[in-house]
Amino acid sequence: MSDAALDPGIDPVACPRCFSPLEPGLLPGEGQTLTQYERDALWQLFVYIGRCWGNVPKDSIGLKSSWLEFVEAKTAISPSYSAEYSNAVLVIDELIANYGEPQAFERLFFRNGIPSGPPLTALAHVKKYVVDEFIRVQIVASGFRGFGGKNRGKNYNGFVRGSRYNWTERTRSFKDPGKEKP
Repeated sequence: MSDAALDPGIDPVACPRCFSPLEPGLLPGEGQTLTQYERDALWQLFVYIGRCWGNVPKDSIGLKSSWLEFVEAKTAISPSYSAEYSNAVLVIDELIANYGEPQAFERLFFRNGIPSGPPLTALAHVKKYVVDEFIRVQIVASGFRGFGGKNRGKNYNGFVRGSRYNWTERTRSFKDPGKEKP
């Protein structure tokens, strides 16, 4: 039996903040700004998403500008995600304090024990409003290129066919092997 099979995930006694009850809607964050510590902690979360999937090189550093723009957009205009991001940092800090850095993220991503339905705890808010959103950003910002094992990016030559001034095609059309001419 593996350790994962014996370990139920996140312990509610060890991590009371994670299981503190919250209303299911977005936490009100208007007028709140993120500290540098919070931005750094959120970036660490984003880096661990890339490490978990192994689909982006160099700890996602090539995606940082896209991620920063995303965070700015989510906190600068209404509805602001600032309170959700602050909550995420507090929850992640608690998980790291209890489980250590790599295991905290593994539990958050895979063994969180969050029931389906609306997010009713601080941990569920982190998963829905922060982790799931960051995963979408990671994929859209180029993480999709890294999936597929040895055939990674086989048909990838650029984003949405690139500039209209390109002389070469950015994607290849499917060629049916049965209809190719010898």
